[in-house]
Amino acid sequence: MKFHEKFIAFLDVLGFKAYVRSAEVSAGNSLPGILEILKKLGSADERDHFGQYGPTICPDAPYLQKDLDFRFTQVSDCAVLSIEVSPAGVINLIDQCRRAVFRLLQSGAMCRGYITRGRIFHTENQFIGSGYEEAYEKEAQVAVFKREADERGTPFVEVAGSVLEYVTNCEDACVKTMFKRMVRWDGDAAAVFPFKMLSHSFILGDFLGHEFNAKRERESNRNMRLMIEKLIAGVRASADPANPGAMRKTEHYIKALEAQIEICDGTDRVLDELEIPWP
Repeated sequence: MKFHEKFIAFLDVLGFKAYVRSAEVSAGNSLPGILEILKKLGSADERDHFGQYGPTICPDAPYLQKDLDFRFTQVSDCAVLSIEVSPAGVINLIDQCRRAVFRLLQSGAMCRGYITRGRIFHTENQFIGSGYEEAYEKEAQVAVFKREADERGTPFVEVAGSVLEYVTNCEDACVKTMFKRMVRWDGDAAAVFPFKMLSHSFILGDFLGHEFNAKRERESNRNMRLMIEKLIAGVRASADPANPGAMRKTEHYIKALEAQIEICDGTDRVLDELEIPWP
């Protein structure tokens, strides 16, 4: 029964009040749909998974406990996650947040949060400590990727400077590589950026002799584009047009998703060039 130094994340589903109000006045039973969205935040079962299999991301990175002292507690539309201070701990917490944001995105919901390092006492159903308080207070003030000078509350999971410093000084190559894949920088700030997952890559061949198939790669790229377009439609459908603040947050997601469509367009152009016959 004591406080521990841990990496801590606070996640919040945006627009949840609107979901609840809509469900309460709906003629149909939309409460199950809300509960299904909340499941996307994650689960305490991940602790057992870590305990059985060890770290999911960068399994060879140093850690203190096999289960990474992972804790997950959900209260209504918010979740608190904490994990040990270790190279494996930090990258697996980032991954937990990334997956939560992406799962919510697939439901048309947005997520904002803050990841920091600090003191916390965290059990399955209770959490207290200055580290949690910092994550909770900073979540509403997230300004990463802001488009206006005074904009606050952008819909991203920001990573605190203390966490960025830890990763920078970490000597594990896998952790640094995966961190670059999972986050995006905005000047001196950074945030979890799951939109990077939405791109199709290919190779012309490999040492096993697999042949490059332009038609197959083009189809895969087409499927990726269709997925992104579906996500954009879902985010737009979930937004409240009468709420200017919600619409501004929605535009952040749409801009990020449209950038991934541009990457798909670039992939098609590369495939077009590869299919031009040699003279």
